[in-house]
Amino acid sequence: MRYGKAGLFSVVLFFVCVPWLFAGQVTRHQKFEHADRNDDGKVTAKEMRVEKAWEAKQKNKVNTSVEKSYDADGDGWLDPAEVRRMLKDKQALIETSGKAKVDSPIEAEYDANKDGVIDSVEAVALKAAIQ
Repeated sequence: MRYGKAGLFSVVLFFVCVPWLFAGQVTRHQKFEHADRNDDGKVTAKEMRVEKAWEAKQKNKVNTSVEKSYDADGDGWLDPAEVRRMLKDKQALIETSGKAKVDSPIEAEYDANKDGVIDSVEAVALKAAIQ
């Protein structure tokens, strides 16, 4: 063996870990392809405005201290992964206690009867949203 076990381990580790580190990250090329709505290979000013509006809709502004605690990058916005983490924690609380108080406007979307509490029946929609 030319590299030995340590060298083989390093190569395997590289090919397993590096793709995992970048999984879920959007490349510039992917952003360009998404922005180029008519597939002509150019992003016009109008296409860029549409793209910026779409990106803004993918995030939620931080409104409460609870939401702030889930804002991992501290940019004042909750991206989809941060929202999913917040809702998963709320789902876990509901599974253990049967209900949970609504602490943010995002959670209020799942409070069907608008009583300020998400119960186990209302949590069915919440669970579907995070999976």
